[in-house]
Parts: sequence; structure tokens; C-alpha cells
Amino acid sequence: MAAAVGIPVAILAAALLALGAQLQNQGASRVDEETPDGKRFGLEQLLALVSTPRWLGGSTILGIAVALQLVSLLFAPIAVVQPIGALSLVITVLLDTRMNRARIPREAVVAIGLCLLGVTAFVVTASLTTSSGSPTPLATGVVLALLGGVLAVLGVVLVRLREHRSALRSAVAAGLLFGFVATLAKLVIGRVAQIVAHGSGLRPADGLTLTCVVALLVAGGIGLSLVQAAYAAGSPDLVVAALTVIDPLVAVTIGVAVLGEAAAAPGWAFAVFPVAEAVAIVGVLRLSRHQPEPGSRDRQRRSMGPATP
Repeated sequence: MAAAVGIPVAILAAALLALGAQLQNQGASRVDEETPDGKRFGLEQLLALVSTPRWLGGSTILGIAVALQLVSLLFAPIAVVQPIGALSLVITVLLDTRMNRARIPREAVVAIGLCLLGVTAFVVTASLTTSSGSPTPLATGVVLALLGGVLAVLGVVLVRLREHRSALRSAVAAGLLFGFVATLAKLVIGRVAQIVAHGSGLRPADGLTLTCVVALLVAGGIGLSLVQAAYAAGSPDLVVAALTVIDPLVAVTIGVAVLGEAAAAPGWAFAVFPVAEAVAIVGVLRLSRHQPEPGSRDRQRRSMGPATP
């Protein structure tokens, strides 16, 4: 019964995510056009976004989407909620095609299909063979340690490659972080729900819960900045594709490997997980090479210059 509430809320969050991503992309692209060639996307550009109405509107919508996703996590398992975000990929492609009068290449359609196929296979398998539990302090500590390692590695990679902008690299990094953010949010929400339901106060072990809140904010903030850099360097279709594939795969993988959600899963499930993940990743890589292209009318209009009254 709880999933009947969580699933529709998660679908609405996915739709708002797509709309917010489209508006943020338009705002970030405008700021990028005003940035001198060769200058990387940094603090100056982030501050410029604050004065961009479209970016602010997109950020507001994304904030609502995040709030709805947190509500859905309260009612449904993370293995069900996170992958529903893949719907935002389809919605984003349709919005981008409509707004930019673009056409979707056949290769891009195949890539999107691979993304959705991989994510769907992974999630359906996880939802049928996994179950939520009460994470131990050790498991929570492992999640925090893994996040620390990921942040360290990403920091080194992004600093070394800061002069070589890549929408795919930034989006994948953001997806990794958002996967941890979703996991930490689930841990925090679960603990708060226990306190409210049983009327118990904070325990010494809840220091880890507070650490999860801090880690969630740090990872979320870095992830958002990476998303803006990805929007400025590439198509929103690619960015949302990477986020909607990497984010749920990371979250569900942590749930299976660290939180013990697949302790009673049959052997065949562990054969499906890596295959489904590989299919989804191939879809993202293919989409990075085959983006929707402007229609013939738009190409003709640009070649002729501004229209005259």
C-alpha cells in the first residue's frame, strides 16, 4: 500500500526533474555563451547563474522534485524509487526536441532504449529479490567511508582534467555523488521515521546519522555544481541520461552490497545485475556520441540569417 503512494510521487518528481533540467540547461548555456573561450566553468559562472531567470526557475522546480523524491523514499524502497527517475530521460528528450525543433537520430533512440532497458532490468530484478532492513552502524559507516573515497578520487581526476571540459565526465561524476546522496537520504529518513513512530530520542549511535546529513549536503552541493558544468558543456539529454542511469545503479548497488538488501536474493539475480548495468552504461556512451540535431527548417533559418518582417 505504501508503494502505491511512493510510486506516483516518484513519477511526478521525474517529470519535474526533466522540466527543471531543461530550464537550467538554457540558463547555463546562456552564461556559457558569455564566457570567454578557453575559460573553464567556475565560481564566476556559478554566481552569474543566480541572475538568470530561467536557471532560477529550473532550480526551483528541481527543488520541488527533490522534495517529492524524498517523500517517495519515505513510502517506497530505494530500489523502486530511484530508477523511476529514468522516466525523466524520455521526458527531457521530448522537451528538448520540441523546444529546439530538433530531430532524434535513430542511433539516439537506440541509445535511450538501451538506457531504459538496462535500468528497468536492474530495478525490476532488485525490487523482486531485495528487501529493506534496518542498517547497522557498521553498514552506515561503510557507506560514509565509500563516499569519502569517491570524493577523493573525483577530486584528483577533475583537478587534473580541469582544462578539458566534458559533459559526460561531469554528469557521470554527479551521478555517482547523487547515488550516495539518495542512499544517505534513505538512511536519514528511515531513522527519523523510527524516532517519530516509536517516540524515542536520539541515541549515541545517531552521531552517524548526523554525519550522514553533513555528508549528504556536501555531496549534493558538489554534485549540483558538476551538473551545471555538464549543462554548460553538452546536451541536457546526455546529462539527464547519465544521471538517471548512474544515480539509481549506484544507490541500488550500495543497498545490495553494503546494506544487505539482497541477503535472501537467489543466484540468478546476481547474474542479471552486472549485465543490466553494462547495458545501461553502453546506452549512455552511445547517447554521448549521437545527439538530437536541429531540423532542416532551423538549419535553413540560421544559414539565411535573422528573419525579416
